[in-house]
Amino acid sequence: MSEEGKRAPRRIVLLVEGEQSEVERVLREYTPAEASGSRLHTDVQKLATEHPGRQVAAEWFGPLGWTRFLWCKK
Repeated sequence: MSEEGKRAPRRIVLLVEGEQSEVERVLREYTPAEASGSRLHTDVQKLATEHPGRQVAAEWFGPLGWTRFLWCKK
């Protein structure tokens, strides 16, 4: 598989405060093979429910480091 066709590693993190704050801790990590969109979206919702009032975010690892692309707060 070419480099362009590979999925990036992904993770779900608990944030210190709002959407742009630092990561407090990593809640779940995914290898490129595990990084399906439906699994990630389901896990973000579940982990946000487990941390009520807290901001949870999904990030992928690319050329510039970890980049956030999804946020959830319940």
